[in-house]
Amino acid sequence: MDFTDVIKTVERVAPTAQNNYLEAIRRGEHLFNDHHITTPLRMAHFLAQALHETGGFRILRENMNYSAKRMLQIFGVGNHSAAVTAAEAATLANRPEAIADRVYGLGNPRKARELGNTTPGDGFLYRGNGVLQTTGRGNHKRMGAACSVDFEGDPGLVTNPDHALKPALIEWTQNNLNVFADKNDIRTITRKINGGFNGLPEREAWFDKAWLLLKDVSEPAEAWEIGGGEDDVKQLQEALNDLGADPKLVVDGRYGPATRRAVREFQAAVGLKADGIAGPVTEAAIKLKLDTIRGT
Repeated sequence: MDFTDVIKTVERVAPTAQNNYLEAIRRGEHLFNDHHITTPLRMAHFLAQALHETGGFRILRENMNYSAKRMLQIFGVGNHSAAVTAAEAATLANRPEAIADRVYGLGNPRKARELGNTTPGDGFLYRGNGVLQTTGRGNHKRMGAACSVDFEGDPGLVTNPDHALKPALIEWTQNNLNVFADKNDIRTITRKINGGFNGLPEREAWFDKAWLLLKDVSEPAEAWEIGGGEDDVKQLQEALNDLGADPKLVVDGRYGPATRRAVREFQAAVGLKADGIAGPVTEAAIKLKLDTIRGT
């Protein structure tokens, strides 16, 4: 893979990218080589995640300036461990530092412990930062130690062009994501980075854009056609067939349009959000339905 193609791809798909990120990419060939992101497929998957997390390489730090309505959608009861109430949201609205302390800092003790935030103000100081939005004092300290850079002492270094790629690449390698990229398994990559499937359609859209520009001419244009198929997707396809998928799915382990349509139809039938994403709730509903028809 010619690294100039990577630079051109980023410039084309992210025309409003922050210069910090553009400079980091332009200087980053040796870092990508160190982490073995050296094939079009691996690079397209890395860029898809990074582009989503940064809104097209436009976001350096998480914007905590939320309205009351938006705060409830993201951090409200039933949506986040902070469980912000409507009354709280009204008093916190458009106060970034107060919001960050309430949801990431000492105002949310459980999350503060998880993130290693120990001091008033840590929630805002160590809010989402950089390519994969490193969050929390503990994660800044951990990534700083791994990169030999004092991110805890100076969080601004996370988006410095000399260092911006380092935390993201270390996280990528620590999660062994090249293995899943080689399998074209964007679902597992997303889950390992995000903890769930938040923004999966958008990540897939970024992947499609990057892949078309990076791939060899002999490789398929459609993302779902790449790779040899995944065992967990085969199990999903078999389960959907057992539940009456019509038309019957080809059990090839590829999460293509037919599988996505069958998932949507199942979700609609059982009253779930019909987004075509077989996340934990959908998987549990499939298992329950199978157990019911099998009498177990």
